[in-house]
Amino acid sequence: MTQISYGLFSELLLVRIHGRAEAYLQASSAERLALVAACRGEATVPDLAQRILSRTIYAQASSRIGPLRELLQNALDASPPGARIDVRSSEDGREISVTDQGRGMSRTELLADLLVPFRSGKAGEPDAIGEHGIGFFSVLEIAPWIEVVTATPSGGHRLLVAPLGGGPPYEDFSWTLLSLPRPPPAPYADGARAGAPARRVDERASEPPRRPTTGTSVRLSLAQPISRPALAAEVTAAVGLVDATVARIYVDGALVNTARGRLRRAAEVPLRLPPSGELCGAVELLVGRGDGIEPQLTITQKGLTVTTRIDPFPGPELGLHRELARAITAAGFGLVAELPLGVPLNKGRSAVAATASTAVEAALVAAFERFVLRDALYDRELLRAVDHRLSSVLDRLLHAALLGESITIASAQAVDELDPVARTPTVAAPEQVIRFASGLLDAPLFRSIVVDSGQRPSGAALSPLGQVHYRSAPLTLRELLQAHRTGALRPLEAAPSLSSSQVRSTVRWPLGASGPGPEAAGVRSGDLVYLALDEPLAQAFWRRLASEGAASQPLQAAAGAPPRAPGAAPCPMPRTSREALLKTAIDVPGVRAVAAAMTIIERLDAVISESADLPASPIWVHQDLYGPDEMAHTDGSGISVNLASARVRALLTAVLLRDDAVAFTALADLLLHEKTHVSLASYVPRPTAEHGTSFYRRKDWMRRRLLAAIASGAVADPMRWLAVARRGLASAALPAPSELSQAFLAAAAAA
Repeated sequence: MTQISYGLFSELLLVRIHGRAEAYLQASSAERLALVAACRGEATVPDLAQRILSRTIYAQASSRIGPLRELLQNALDASPPGARIDVRSSEDGREISVTDQGRGMSRTELLADLLVPFRSGKAGEPDAIGEHGIGFFSVLEIAPWIEVVTATPSGGHRLLVAPLGGGPPYEDFSWTLLSLPRPPPAPYADGARAGAPARRVDERASEPPRRPTTGTSVRLSLAQPISRPALAAEVTAAVGLVDATVARIYVDGALVNTARGRLRRAAEVPLRLPPSGELCGAVELLVGRGDGIEPQLTITQKGLTVTTRIDPFPGPELGLHRELARAITAAGFGLVAELPLGVPLNKGRSAVAATASTAVEAALVAAFERFVLRDALYDRELLRAVDHRLSSVLDRLLHAALLGESITIASAQAVDELDPVARTPTVAAPEQVIRFASGLLDAPLFRSIVVDSGQRPSGAALSPLGQVHYRSAPLTLRELLQAHRTGALRPLEAAPSLSSSQVRSTVRWPLGASGPGPEAAGVRSGDLVYLALDEPLAQAFWRRLASEGAASQPLQAAAGAPPRAPGAAPCPMPRTSREALLKTAIDVPGVRAVAAAMTIIERLDAVISESADLPASPIWVHQDLYGPDEMAHTDGSGISVNLASARVRALLTAVLLRDDAVAFTALADLLLHEKTHVSLASYVPRPTAEHGTSFYRRKDWMRRRLLAAIASGAVADPMRWLAVARRGLASAALPAPSELSQAFLAAAAAA
């Protein structure tokens, strides 16, 4: 005899709140009514259960993908590895069914776990994805009529859910539970009749599944119909990255989770969650391209999509990361970050919970850095797809290195050893960017042949004679620049022809190999370096040397900038006002020229500020403390000039020597750039204030306001102040960075 039970969702929640759930499940219909009446009499808020249900149902999902993901997540948790999960739709698009071959649900699990919010029968299961016990309720928002048919080894049940009242949103939902007899097993496992020829697996895969001995089928009656292509797209967006070894997911007979096989693991970073710091697993970064892999960063957990990011690294401190990620995704590659199951998500499973977000973001950054430094820069396929974009990103680093500017700071260490507490906060060039840039310049990217200095006869620097000892070496950008500055860098096609009789000891180096061999060594003083030009980055590097006029001779430093010795440490000087500069370093030659230059910049800032209705900014000078940037907006109001920058020194020297309109215009553009940052910092969130569309619109507006004000006579042309600033100035030579640094170090020691 079929057993039938019925009731309301709010009643199940109410008796659970009052601790009478077990008695309710075991009671008869009349007894259940009495229990519910007693609980309502005790309740201080009569409609509390209805309020909880309404907010649980209608406050989770922002699209139809969320509820579909929840159903498929439940099917994944219930299914054995590699099982089949079927999603099917009716021709009119008003019904969807999700069928798994899992363990099924008993009567108690249906009423005590599935239909009661914040109750989950998956507690204690380490591989289960669900954790909140509210996923099923999100389905009611898109499908208020639901039928659940489930079978366990001991029997089966049919659950019917229907809305009450006018809606949506509905005031409550009714449930009706019927017991079903256990279905007899199929006589043949593959569905074939005795004596019939066996069919191929791909023929059977497209057929609707037979009802399994155990499993669950959820049939939804949608409030709004959905087309089959749209259903396939939404299911793929939710579960398209699930590993096929975990489950094979079909939508109307077509397998949709095939993308995982086109991804490869690129990096892995252990993840510790606050506040305990306990290790909860590792964040895996996967990369690939092809059908089903979108060119973006997709964050997943057990293959289920959590969120997607077109711009994976927002914020100014990750500008270099962002540009490299854009170059990679623009070439069609997708990045997938797989979170361990220990990472908590929000109730709608659309983002990482706030308690873990900081740790996850740091792990994503570290994983991307490891991918770039240890994998991407050696992947020939990826490099050939993104080389022109990647070259443009690295171009500024190369330009700074060619000019002898330092792109490292004293506290920069390896990625794994950097102490976050010890970071120096900056705005113009945050330490994360400098550290990552340093890693790029120190990565052994360029395959080369090094001719040992000890084996070259005297006077044969360009054409070795006799027996020659050469070796293969993967060199870094720093090493190549050092060889270039000493005149020892050559393209490989200019290498001398070496016969077997001339070679005494060599290391084999196949030019078609994917990367350098383990025998590689660095470059010693006096060695000749022959750079292989068969790789995109090497070609871009050599083109840049040629464009700088540096392929045949070392590039000379800009005017007034004394060259630094290779590998020399930076010459730091704190942010300093003109008064402090004259007081501390008055005896250093060239300090008065710096004071005159600051007067020129102050007048230029005053004109820009007046034309744009902004307050004037204090002007300071510094050295090396903000990386290679020529200027820095230090605290949202002030602007500091980097006296160690070769470009700034050249511009200041030119305007101090003569009325150089080109140099003055370049100086004005640098100041406009930082003034735009200052103007945006007061009312635009910091990530938005960095170099986005709004930033460049603002900068262009300020430039046009300045030109219009000068043309109308509203402000005086700041170039007229050049002659005033030069009065009494004996020399335009600026002080050496090392001498300024020593003066401030001595003053600090004396204090």
